[in-house]
Amino acid sequence: MVAIALVGKGLKSLGLSALALASGAAIITLQQFRLNNLKQATDLTPEIVERQAQTEAASLDLWQQLPTYGYDNLISDWIFLRFLQYFGDDEARKLGDYRLSADYFEVIVDLDPWFKEGYYYLSGSSSLYAGTPDRTVELLNRGLAEMTPTVPDQSFYLWRMKAIDEHLFLGDIPAAIQSYKTAAAWAAYYDDPESQNAQQRSEASVAFLERDPRSIMARVTAWSSILGQARDVETQRRAIAELEAMGVIVRIDENGRPRFQVPPEILEAEKEAFQIEEN
Repeated sequence: MVAIALVGKGLKSLGLSALALASGAAIITLQQFRLNNLKQATDLTPEIVERQAQTEAASLDLWQQLPTYGYDNLISDWIFLRFLQYFGDDEARKLGDYRLSADYFEVIVDLDPWFKEGYYYLSGSSSLYAGTPDRTVELLNRGLAEMTPTVPDQSFYLWRMKAIDEHLFLGDIPAAIQSYKTAAAWAAYYDDPESQNAQQRSEASVAFLERDPRSIMARVTAWSSILGQARDVETQRRAIAELEAMGVIVRIDENGRPRFQVPPEILEAEKEAFQIEEN
């Protein structure tokens, strides 16, 4: 009788957990229904796209607060599919922006920090499209803190990804050097040609950045790419500020397209850097 009572109590607890999760999912489903209605009601306009973004942001915020009752990986996968739908909606993104990219990944990383494949979309969407490389690095740091050199397999690639963001977008050379060093150390745990090549390339990046940490043109190219495809004012201002801080002259032509002028001294500095690298 005691065993039956314990089993009954366990089933009751499981049932309550499932009910709570189902209730939360129902709220999210209603928000998704509202989002779909916004999409189907009429042709998309910037105002409708903004309302869609607000609805989706509310859903993501709710998922961060709801208990998961052990379904972390399942919910993380579902949020990732939602991200792919969001990012791939070209019509909506042309009228809006990509600013929710890091929000999706914040939920994903918190639920399943070992979801290595998901991280590969993080830098491109959050850094390049949304113009938030600082959040990209923050989320990579959060996920990498839960990893080891072998769990998940070949996680050294994420250290290389972080190093690229730190180098090109943030200009944090000491952090980039340390990330490349860690990538090399973690890649050394593997003996396959691909991992060995990654180790060698990481070590070469460390050597180059230690010899000449300027690498200004690489950062100019990175931030120019962000500015060229930015669709919201905040991202445009961030990109212009980063470029101007490096000495680049930025102007917007009569058609609203950005134009850049790189001072000769920056180009000369880059030539010197390449000579150092060759030597």
